[in-house]
Amino acid sequence: MTSSATRKRSYFANMDGLRGLFFILVFLSHGCQHYDPQLQQHWLKPVVQFGAVHDHSLVMAFFFVMSSFLITLLLLRESHLQGRIHIGAFYLRRLLRIWPLYVLILGIGFGLYPWLRSFGSHAYTETARLPMYLLFLQNLDWAEHPPSFPGLGVLWSLAIEEQFYLVWPVLLAVVPRRALPYTLLAVLAAVLSWQATHSFRGFHTLTCASDLVVGGLAAVAVFAAQQRRHPLARRWLLAVRQQPAWLVGLLYVVGVYLYRHGLHEAPAAVQPAERLLVDVLAVAVLLEQNYGRFSLFKLGNVAPLRQLGRLAYGLYMWHAVALVGVDEVFHQLAVPPSVWYGVLTRPVLAFGLSVVGAILSFRYVELPFLRLYARLMPRPAQPEPAHERLLPAVVPAVPAVAVEIG
Repeated sequence: MTSSATRKRSYFANMDGLRGLFFILVFLSHGCQHYDPQLQQHWLKPVVQFGAVHDHSLVMAFFFVMSSFLITLLLLRESHLQGRIHIGAFYLRRLLRIWPLYVLILGIGFGLYPWLRSFGSHAYTETARLPMYLLFLQNLDWAEHPPSFPGLGVLWSLAIEEQFYLVWPVLLAVVPRRALPYTLLAVLAAVLSWQATHSFRGFHTLTCASDLVVGGLAAVAVFAAQQRRHPLARRWLLAVRQQPAWLVGLLYVVGVYLYRHGLHEAPAAVQPAERLLVDVLAVAVLLEQNYGRFSLFKLGNVAPLRQLGRLAYGLYMWHAVALVGVDEVFHQLAVPPSVWYGVLTRPVLAFGLSVVGAILSFRYVELPFLRLYARLMPRPAQPEPAHERLLPAVVPAVPAVAVEIG
């Protein structure tokens, strides 16, 4: 199999659609002022708050599950086809994918924005600490030094992703394949025990670790099904492919309910399981979209969502910057705040700016490094047997574009 063909098989046809949809949900949770006091007596309130998520961090759980699933699957395939995981090359690929745009956003947050604010009548001080961002530890520093610039605030998820990338390939390389499911289950049990005894906010590493472990477990199960050495895993994946339309519909009804309400109305003993339930739901949606034969819809067939998904990293990095920019311009123009500004003008303008920023930064900041990244993608040492090709058909976007949002 050629290197080009191997890269194409690294992409799921509907993964871009999923990323596009969940970026929109993230954007709406940040960009639409759902709880503006002026909205409380307005006739738009029921319409606007219908789209409000009860916990913003749980939307990010979907991205963590997707990222872990695909990264784990790629690493397992690399180990299978080449006999080992090239950890150094993996780290270099992650650096080339994440750092160029990340450094640009840090330059805006710690340099350009404070400089522009220095011309105002009020002193501005950035409370976030640059060394913590350079070390990708900002999520752990949040409680003591929350960022003043919202464009830095959304970077907590990148810290979790990078911490995950630091550990995960080593774990997969060291743990024997037969012991891997049991090892991940043990890790998940330890993480859930920690979550049950601590009340840290959603951007703490261990709060989100269950998302990453559940996504990795799903990838291990799928890969086992590909090998045909694990009949139970193969029957499970085939059952996923054959799930009836009514069950698919029920899955999305439960998903919408959790998005809107969570488990706050459930018994107190059940509420701590909310994040794990969201993780399982995320895996179910991921598998249904990419493997299900009787889907009610395939998000990969929705061209706008697919295009947004291909730019998801840049969109996520720019959307908070765009929101600040719109707010600053309207503040300088002395435009009085209104309900329509908070729920329509602000999000529409910021969304457009986010798209423009993502396109330009992809073309001029990310793409030169992505081309080098593509050259570092592992090539198979042996052909991939036809019986292992259970991965769904894929549509490549740009060679070696990463799947994570951050």
